[in-house]
Amino acid sequence: MIDIEKTIQWFENRKGKVSYSMQNRNGLYSYDCSSSIYYALRSGGASSNGWTIDTEREHSWLLQNGFEKITDNVPWNAKRGDIFVWGRKGNSSGSFGHTGIFIDENRIIHCNYSANGISVDNHDRLWINAGKPHFYVYRLKEQQGEEYMELLNVKSKVKGVYSIDSLPWFCEDKSMLGTTENHQNKEVTLTRKWGSYYYVKELKGWVDYRAFINEKAINEIAKEVIQGNWGNGELRRAKLENAGYNYGEVQKEVNRLLKNK
Repeated sequence: MIDIEKTIQWFENRKGKVSYSMQNRNGLYSYDCSSSIYYALRSGGASSNGWTIDTEREHSWLLQNGFEKITDNVPWNAKRGDIFVWGRKGNSSGSFGHTGIFIDENRIIHCNYSANGISVDNHDRLWINAGKPHFYVYRLKEQQGEEYMELLNVKSKVKGVYSIDSLPWFCEDKSMLGTTENHQNKEVTLTRKWGSYYYVKELKGWVDYRAFINEKAINEIAKEVIQGNWGNGELRRAKLENAGYNYGEVQKEVNRLLKNK
């Protein structure tokens, strides 16, 4: 069993003591993003790969070590210990990919070129600055709690055409059962949430959250924006759009509320 706390501590112990290098990536004094993840997880109990992984090999190696892919380029609720990998599979080697580990719901610790070593940074801000690359996130199976599979009893209406699957889209052994095309505006019951997917009782399958009318009214979201819950500038826009909201509509309501204060 991998010890996530030991993994994160490996990074903490080397802040300010190692540099970043893609050529000399096997330590003791320099690493790159994927080699640092490899040695950090090895210190926490992960099995040897035989050679130091890169971001391409990282996906299968994480699965072999008890991790599960919890999202594939859709919003999720991050938690301590989540491993992110930027860059589409097949095109993420070298400088085309990046990886690190979350230390809380917003911040990551990672070995990177900009810091010439290990640093702690806001994930979403870096992701936006990097051009919003395709991302994958992995989480240890034993870390999955109620947040991983949340029980619900929520009524909503279908508003978009998406696939209906036997499991969420990020699961390797999923199969497509149909689509929501013939269920537009139908009221349905969402009984479980797994990552960014809902299990729909009436459709007997998992559907992307974007297929449903947002649970919160624009007015409620605008109030949260004013309270600072969604960040500022481009970070705010990205978070709102990733959550399925129309940025223009939300900002219009924000302006209206502020004007009437």
